[in-house]
Formats: sequence, C-alpha cells, structure tokens
Amino acid sequence: MAKFGKQRFPAGYQSSVGMNGRETLHENSRELVSILKTNKILDSNSSIFELGSGPARNLYYIYNEFKTDKLYCSDLFLQSSYDNMDDKLKSVVTFYEGDSQDIIDTSVVKDLDLFLVSDHFMHLQYDKADYIIKKIISRWKPTYIMLREIKKEFETPNHPRLFHNYDQFLSDYEIIEENTSKQDNAYFIWLLKRK
Repeated sequence: MAKFGKQRFPAGYQSSVGMNGRETLHENSRELVSILKTNKILDSNSSIFELGSGPARNLYYIYNEFKTDKLYCSDLFLQSSYDNMDDKLKSVVTFYEGDSQDIIDTSVVKDLDLFLVSDHFMHLQYDKADYIIKKIISRWKPTYIMLREIKKEFETPNHPRLFHNYDQFLSDYEIIEENTSKQDNAYFIWLLKRK
C-alpha cells in the first residue's frame, strides 16, 4: 500500500535531501537556477516560495545567485529541515511547518514573484495535488511558477511517484520554458508566467 506524508517521509529523511544530500540533488538545484537566470525573471527584490522544500536546498542556490532575502518555504518538519539547512539561509528564510494542503490554505504570501515546486507534487495523493494546484492558481496567483516533476510515462503509483494534471495551470499561465531535466529524463521542468 502506498504511503504518503509523514509515514513516507519521517523527520530523518531531511538529512538525505539537505545540504549533505547526494551530488545529483545539488545538480538538480543548479539546473533550476540556470533556467531562472537564463529567463531573467528574478533579482534581489524578488519574493520566492517553495512548497515541500525540505531543508531548502533549492532556495540556497537561488539565494546565492540572486541575493534576495524574501524567501519562504514549507515542509512537514521545521527542526529537521533547519538541522540540514545552510546556516546563512536559516537567517533569511521564513519557514512554514505543516502539510502542504494546510499551508496552501493558511499561509498565503502576497505579491509572490515565484512559486517553486520541485519533486514534491509527485509525492502527494491525486486529490490533494489537484486541490493545491487549483489554490495556487486562484488564491496565491504568483507571477511565475516553476515545476520539476515526474513525467506521466515514468509514474509509479505504488512507490508512489504520481503524475498530476499540470495542464490546468495553462488556464492562467503560459509556458515560457519547457525542458527534460539533464540529470534524469524521467522529469520535466516547466517555467510558467501568468497571462
């Protein structure tokens, strides 16, 4: 039976995806930053939120590149995430502890430039991811959205790594860059801009 949330990702999981995570994960983060840099959508005044960030490895690379301190993120375990987070980042990031659906309902960051979701939607149940996507579009309304998620043909429901209906973003957003991840061709990357 597929497990989700804290059953699938206990607090100890953060040590494998934080700053001491394997090099491939750091390459994933650098790839996302490279796309953001090429598209010139962020600067030192940009506000960024990452849903399901773990120890905010992606935000660490974004912070180093763009020098913005308007950084927000969420995950299930605050202390474990902080224990595996870069020390400089700890002093600038605002961290929301909780389930992604609860965060989406309660912690709206106003005037958000970028909403980032990387390797996270795939770990959520179909109905939960659908609910969150709809709320991002209707309530959060960021200027840009960046996704790095599993492709449909690589979905493994029992693992689980689930593919969701990302096309619903296209009602309010347009794709300005679409790639297959250089680290793993099972993943796509979308950079979306609000219409």
